Amino acid sequence: MTTTPIEKADLLRPDVRGKLAALRSAISTRLLLEGAAWTVTALVAAVFGTLALDYSLHLERPLRMGFVSAAGLGVLIVAWRTLLAPLRVPLRAPDLALLIERRFAELGDRLISAIQFSGSADAETLGISAAMMRRTAAEANKLAGPLRFGDVVERRGIFRTWSLAGCALGLLIGFGFWQGDLLGLWFQRNVLFAEAAWPQQTYLTVLGGGGDFTVLRGDDLAVVVEVERRSLATPHHVTIHAEYPTIGRTEETVEAERDNPRRFVKVFPAVSEEFAFHVTGGDDRRDAARPHRVRLIDPPAFLRVTFDVQYPAYMHRMQVDRFTGGTGALPVPIGAEVTVHGEANKALTSARVLLDGKPVGGEMKPLPPIRAENGGRTRFPFVGAFEIAGANKPATKVLRFDLTDATGHSNRRRGAKYMVQVQPDHRPTLDVKKRGIGAQVSPRALLPLQMTIKDDHGLTALDVLIRRSTRVTDANVSPVEMPPDPVRELARRQEVDIEPLRLTPGTSIHVSARAADTLPAAFGGPNTGKSSTLTFRVVKPGELMEEFVRRQKEIRLEFVQALALQENARAKTEAAVGLFRAGRVDAESRRLLMSSAGLQRNVGAEIAKAADGLRAIVEEMKNNRLGTETEREQISGGIVKPLDRLAEPVRKIGSALTNTKLASAAADLAEQGGDIEGLQREVFRQMNDILERMVKLESKQELANKLRLIIGWSEKLLQSIRKKQEAEVGTVFEGTTQPAKP
Repeated sequence: MTTTPIEKADLLRPDVRGKLAALRSAISTRLLLEGAAWTVTALVAAVFGTLALDYSLHLERPLRMGFVSAAGLGVLIVAWRTLLAPLRVPLRAPDLALLIERRFAELGDRLISAIQFSGSADAETLGISAAMMRRTAAEANKLAGPLRFGDVVERRGIFRTWSLAGCALGLLIGFGFWQGDLLGLWFQRNVLFAEAAWPQQTYLTVLGGGGDFTVLRGDDLAVVVEVERRSLATPHHVTIHAEYPTIGRTEETVEAERDNPRRFVKVFPAVSEEFAFHVTGGDDRRDAARPHRVRLIDPPAFLRVTFDVQYPAYMHRMQVDRFTGGTGALPVPIGAEVTVHGEANKALTSARVLLDGKPVGGEMKPLPPIRAENGGRTRFPFVGAFEIAGANKPATKVLRFDLTDATGHSNRRRGAKYMVQVQPDHRPTLDVKKRGIGAQVSPRALLPLQMTIKDDHGLTALDVLIRRSTRVTDANVSPVEMPPDPVRELARRQEVDIEPLRLTPGTSIHVSARAADTLPAAFGGPNTGKSSTLTFRVVKPGELMEEFVRRQKEIRLEFVQALALQENARAKTEAAVGLFRAGRVDAESRRLLMSSAGLQRNVGAEIAKAADGLRAIVEEMKNNRLGTETEREQISGGIVKPLDRLAEPVRKIGSALTNTKLASAAADLAEQGGDIEGLQREVFRQMNDILERMVKLESKQELANKLRLIIGWSEKLLQSIRKKQEAEVGTVFEGTTQPAKP
């Protein structure tokens, strides 16, 4: 079948082509209106969204810019997807024909076919005959002519979209009429990005200028926050938001004061680093936009301190001791002068020393600054001095420095503290003991006292006090000679003669010592120390001599027992020797020798005891001025010295008996035992001689003592007879002026 070429022409009628053009315009208009509605809705949503966020959170400018940018980007996305992107899609005639044929099924693809056939230059290329093309076009024109292509455009959706957009726009307009100021603030803050403030219920003010704070390092910082009068609501608490370089951000809730609910006080204790903070409370977030900076300045302080202690003259210490500021407690004696050297960290207008909070020593004097090398810190030295005065008693004082710099800042509240340990001058200590005298003394006795006196700095006077009663005013004072220079320790034997006191028997006397030190009167001195009291009872010389004789008898009786022990020891040694000579070296013979050694040691102890007892009696007789020198020498030379000479032989005998356990041969033991038994026999003989002398000496002393008593009674009797005769002679001449004839 052959095809006939057709001319290139539009197969659609002009009216149909016009209706297609009208449909294209209607669809574009519909897309434009729908996109515009969605864009308006998105824009209103962006306005309300940013308004809600900024109003509720009081956003900072960077955050506002971020949120507004995000909202604008969302509006642009909506405008692109609902408005610009659809309008950019080309509406070709075939696409419009498809929309029309979906709406009007009776066209049966004739309209789109006619559009496709239109403008074709060669039907053969399409494989369709020209007649068929004309027929299809004619049918399409015929069927499309009466149709309303505008029905293809759906108008109900655009109405709903614009209803939503209208409501949103109306809501925005209505909100603008209702809260025009609020919307204006939104425009300033979120469009112009100005720092306009939202209206709020609570307005907080940080007192102190509302700006930064300057505080001394280590001082407390008190921040006061008040609710302004224009506030409609008063919060129960505020929050302090702080940011530190070391620990980062912190938050702390501060309650209102009890007596003032509109006032809040936060104390930052001992500020040691610079930081920033802001305050929020209620709906007030304005302070976050301008945080308060806390800056530190170093308070005036002494970086280095030394103390030179000049000891007072009464201590006789010429050297000066230096202590550093690191000393735990500065030991300073009463009356000492302390020189303080301090190096300040900055120039000062005033520097004073405070002792227990009171200025001492006046103003400290500045010295030339010390320029540091290599860019170091310049130091500002000061010097001052003060004296430790007051009562002579221990005390702990607090030393501080009151420093003021050129800007008027002071370290009065945070200055370093130094402890001063005031060391008082103690009174002398005395230890007085009697030597060679008993508790009972004769009226003519010499009281030998052994005195040990100590003082921390020096002694100036020493007295011996003798009192007949406990009252100090009745004391008889006997000064003791002292060295020319004060000494800190003195050991002295002092003999106190009570004969000049003319004491009668039966009297008790109390003896003590008293010492004074070098503490000046300006410091409450001198200190006086007293010893314990020794009490003596004055008895008759005869009674005291009888006591000495009685004590000698006791010593003699104990010596008789020692003589028996010596004989017993010798007998045991002799028995052991007999066993050894019989060839027996057994436990019994050994026991006899060890028993003899034990007895010999007891004998040595009794001899020493007797010698010490008699020596004490001789010394007491001498100190009480009793007996003659010959009598005392008879005891010392005739008894005490022989007893002392016996001590060494007795000791050697005991050692020899102990050493016999080293021998094992019977002959050797018999020989050693025989020698020891001979020595024991000699010791017994000498002890017996000493015992006889004791007996004779006791008899002589008893006789002499009785004779002295008889002579004393006789003298008293003669004195009483003379007094009586003198009295009788005096009565003879009473009543006459004539002298009597002999």
